[in-house]
Amino acid sequence: MAAPAMDHLELTDLSDPIMFTNPFPRYAELRRNAPVSRVRSKQLARKGGYLLARYDDVIMLHTDKRFSNDFMINGRPGLMKAVPLFRLLADSMVFKDDPDHKRLRGLVNKAFTPKMVERMADDIERTVAVLLDDLDGRDVVDLVEQYAVPLPLSVISEMLGVSDADRDQFHMWMQRFSEGAVAGPIQLIRALPNGQRMMRLFERLAEQRRAQPDDRLISALVRANEEGDHLNDQEVLAMIYLLLLAGHDTVANLIGSATLALLDNPEQLMRLRENPELIDTAVEELLRYTTPVPCGAARITLEDVEVAGVTIPKGSNVLGMIISANRDEGVFDHPDVLDLGRDPNRHITFAFGAHYCLGNQLARLEGRTALAALVQRFEHIELAVARSELRYKPTQSLRGLRSLPLRLR
Repeated sequence: MAAPAMDHLELTDLSDPIMFTNPFPRYAELRRNAPVSRVRSKQLARKGGYLLARYDDVIMLHTDKRFSNDFMINGRPGLMKAVPLFRLLADSMVFKDDPDHKRLRGLVNKAFTPKMVERMADDIERTVAVLLDDLDGRDVVDLVEQYAVPLPLSVISEMLGVSDADRDQFHMWMQRFSEGAVAGPIQLIRALPNGQRMMRLFERLAEQRRAQPDDRLISALVRANEEGDHLNDQEVLAMIYLLLLAGHDTVANLIGSATLALLDNPEQLMRLRENPELIDTAVEELLRYTTPVPCGAARITLEDVEVAGVTIPKGSNVLGMIISANRDEGVFDHPDVLDLGRDPNRHITFAFGAHYCLGNQLARLEGRTALAALVQRFEHIELAVARSELRYKPTQSLRGLRSLPLRLR
């Protein structure tokens, strides 16, 4: 039987408002009836591409060598090739195939180690305590603006060694750049000046660390060496940007969305409050249930590939929807139910295979610390607005609330 022509496949428009607010029924329909569909997405611009909705197919996308991450070689780079900052990001390991990806990842692993993450635990706890102290006693707080966003920004600033004098400016640049970076090509261009300002700051910090090494991340990246190989100046800068973009909004979105999920499921909130030892499995379940990164970077087919009876032609863009895979009925029992004790939990929120998220341990640590402290600190947490008034950011590659007004007692 001939594979369906692309024009006859179901179309999924990721800019449809429902895909930000409540996309889960749509993804369930796709898993049942159209596991491979056409997709319209800002991330893919005018060309469009294909969307994979089922768990096993998304796993395949992350592991099959017929799919490439390197759009500079195998895709249409466009502005990414013309603008220096975009080219810097495009040359990071996220958009590389082996052997380039393996080389970069091996060097970065020498710097961004589990031991470095462990050393951040006390700093994270102190930052969480300070932020919660500031929330205590206020009538209404915005958990996103006053807690979820400042925490990862403070952690990143500390890891990079950004001085106290530069932090306020850095935080402003970072927020504006990251908001533009995930909103689409036009917004990304508008955010470019803030990215360039950060680049100059990082260049200055890297130069300082070469002259005066310390025990923070930039020094570790500069020192990273494997069999005589090391990261060049551009690769160091690209890695810093990658950690910023991957680690900032992701953690902020997790904290905000996880808190809302607990409010929507008060019996689970009470369960965590009464059983704080559940925090590890709770965070894994909240990562699955909220999926702060709905999909990873698009892959490009290096040859015709058949998936679920559909032939995806060579040179096509393909998105694997992690947010759908994490609710796949064939993998998870009662996937639309929040169960903080779910075990095993085979979620793929941090992707899978060679491109598994490098910062997963740090994200987990921040999420555990922030959520455990919040639910233990405040015995009563409630929305300060109607549930229907909450809005998600209109970004397709990250999913998070614009704000979360709460009353805390």
